[in-house]
Order: sequence, then structure tokens, then C-alpha cells
Amino acid sequence: MKVKFQKHNIEGAFVLVLFAVFAVTIVAVLALGANSYKSLVERDNEAYNKRIITSYISAKIRSNDSEGTIAVGGFAKPGQQDGIDTLHLYQTIEGQKFDMRIYYYQGYIYELLTMADNNIEPEAGNPIMEAKSLSFEKEGEVIRISSVDANNLSNSATVAIRSGSGVAS
Repeated sequence: MKVKFQKHNIEGAFVLVLFAVFAVTIVAVLALGANSYKSLVERDNEAYNKRIITSYISAKIRSNDSEGTIAVGGFAKPGQQDGIDTLHLYQTIEGQKFDMRIYYYQGYIYELLTMADNNIEPEAGNPIMEAKSLSFEKEGEVIRISSVDANNLSNSATVAIRSGSGVAS
């Protein structure tokens, strides 16, 4: 006579429940990791957007840092305030003196390359990024840049002119 061993279904159920708990745990860990990653990316993007305006302008100043080539003032002329705070970066190309102007106008930061002392309207520039404000202050050999981006994040940077008398009046 053969003896039959009865298998208990409890063993199969235990393996199935253990697998389900393991699967749920993996899904929960992945969901938490995805939320953490999302918040890190948002924080990094916010920090990047906050600094991009001042970083861009600081790099422009540093790359143009030679004696008498940097001025701060109004749009038309550095010595005259006309309501549009402007950074003037002068450069000579093939014997011609050019003025690279960076300024805030009607919700955007603009960049404009024109002949020096050229009477031109602010609308002629190229909008490079949306913003709420941009201002420049100079004290001796130092330029302070203050900006508020399109998301109302404010930032400021201070750039020292290393070329001697690089800040023109």
C-alpha cells in the first residue's frame, strides 16, 4: 500500500505572500526615490535659474576686462542716467570701436552690439532672457550686479575689475 503525503497549501500561500510583500516594498522604495530625485532636480533648477543672469554678466565682464573697456550708466551714454541701467563693454574690431550693451528693458534682459556712441533705441537689442529687473552699481574697481529673474528670485554678484582702471565713468 502506498502512503500519500498531502501537500499543504499553506506553504504555497506563504511563498506568494512573501513575494507580494517584497514586490510592494520594491515599488515603495522606487516611488520614494523618484520623489527625492524630483525634488533635487527642482532645487537645482531653481538655484541655476537664480544665478544664471548674474553669472552670464559676470563672465561677460571678466572676458572684456581690459583698461577702459567697461562702463556703467544710462543706455545712451554711460555718464548719463536715462532710466535704463546699462553695462557698456567696449571693444575695438578692425579699427572700429564697438559698444556691447547689456540692459533690462520691458521684461527682458537685452544684449546689443553697436558702434560706440551710436544713437539707437533699446528695442534694437536681442532679448536674451526674461527677468523682472537688472541693475548695475560701480564703486571704484568693483561692479555690483543685482537681478530678479522671471520667477521673482533675486541674486547679486560683485565683480572686481583686475585690469587697473577698467571701470570707465
